[in-house]
Amino acid sequence: MKLERKIYNQIFRVEMTPARILVLGFSVAILLGSILLYMPFSTTAGHRCTFVDALYTSTSAVCVTGLIVKDTARDFTPAGKLVILLLIQIGGLGYMSLATVLSLMVGRKISLRERLIIQEAYNILTLEGLARFATRILRVTVVLEGLGAVILSLHWWRAGFPLPKALVLGIFHSVSAFCNAGFSLFSNGLADYAADPVVSLTVCGLVVSGGLGFIAISDIYKTGIRRTEKRLTAHSKLVVMMTVSLIIAGTVLIYLLERNNTLAQLSPAAQWLAALFQSIAPRTAGFNTVNIGLMHFPTLMLIIILMFIGASPGGTGGGIKTTTFGVMVASIWTILTGRSRVLIFKKRLEHEFINRAFVLSAIAAMMLVLVTLLLLQSEIAHFTAERMMPVLFEVVSAFGTVGLSIGSAINPLLSFSYDFSNWGKLLIILTMFAGRLGPLTLGSAVVWHRKDQPFEYPEAKVLIG
Repeated sequence: MKLERKIYNQIFRVEMTPARILVLGFSVAILLGSILLYMPFSTTAGHRCTFVDALYTSTSAVCVTGLIVKDTARDFTPAGKLVILLLIQIGGLGYMSLATVLSLMVGRKISLRERLIIQEAYNILTLEGLARFATRILRVTVVLEGLGAVILSLHWWRAGFPLPKALVLGIFHSVSAFCNAGFSLFSNGLADYAADPVVSLTVCGLVVSGGLGFIAISDIYKTGIRRTEKRLTAHSKLVVMMTVSLIIAGTVLIYLLERNNTLAQLSPAAQWLAALFQSIAPRTAGFNTVNIGLMHFPTLMLIIILMFIGASPGGTGGGIKTTTFGVMVASIWTILTGRSRVLIFKKRLEHEFINRAFVLSAIAAMMLVLVTLLLLQSEIAHFTAERMMPVLFEVVSAFGTVGLSIGSAINPLLSFSYDFSNWGKLLIILTMFAGRLGPLTLGSAVVWHRKDQPFEYPEAKVLIG
């Protein structure tokens, strides 16, 4: 009887921790989006979504990924595109941020549980000022997305698009870029604008802004504009340093690897512009101005690494995050130089953060290997050995919530997932979901929490290396 009661309590009386509420909230948003996209009013005649494709598209939008199995420009009606845009905005900002701002607008106080959920969603170390932080997120989003929409709309209007069409294009691409979603209303993405500095640099600016994270943006604003703080925090310094370093390194390497391949038809200045764009896009944006499927394997491997690292904490992107990668690099350098303490910007890192960085990266790597193996097995009847790179590329793109893809062999305008069976698509859906929430948040939501033991075991010594 006691055993039955214990099982009942574990199943039906689950403690709703902040992590579990986040998982539930995103799941509900995805499910509602799937139902709306499955409805006939969301798709054009002859392009009706199956429920799996609707679920895939909704997950890709809420998880701000951008992988597509339906042509956004052709297959969806204006109503369907509006649903996708709203899902992108909800996924980019986080539903708890929107709920918090709405609560404040109607005069309701924010509960402790809601503060804990926001803290979990944005990886914030303190509960202080979370209501103001959520309001600041909305302000930053409105300002940057609005600025991007104005620039892009005016540019496309001057390029010959009717004003209503230019406004739709500008708003949709600005929201998609800032939220690092990668959805486009052009069937070939932004390939026609590889040499266009206005479109390329505006999208790049929005992608980087969204990927920096609201914490770093707020810190930069307080130190660089309002001057209320004298210097950036160690977190923001690491975010800026890693972001700039990865962009520069990625741009140079992509230019060197692709200048005689996918960049060959462009002018020298346009080649650097396209290389810069494709260095920033893998940081979870998903837009492309060159054909990813024609790139050399070394370039694809470089992009896989950039996608795995991803954006920064507290932003709209995925991946293991720039700070995680930075902490790992600093830790490895400390061990190699024989030091005992890990320092960044003359400050000591606690072992808790170092452990979290390595654990998160290890979980992410194991998950990617497992999903890739499952996909290769489930799609073994369709793919040969040389298709392993595209499969791995698709899996990492899904986990990093990037949206870049080698492209379908059947319809090159769609993602490689278009060629997968329903089982394969479901694996990618789960990978996008895990990538958006983060392995640690998802893991803590799934695993039963146990209290620490009131005693300590004897120390164990294990040889490493």
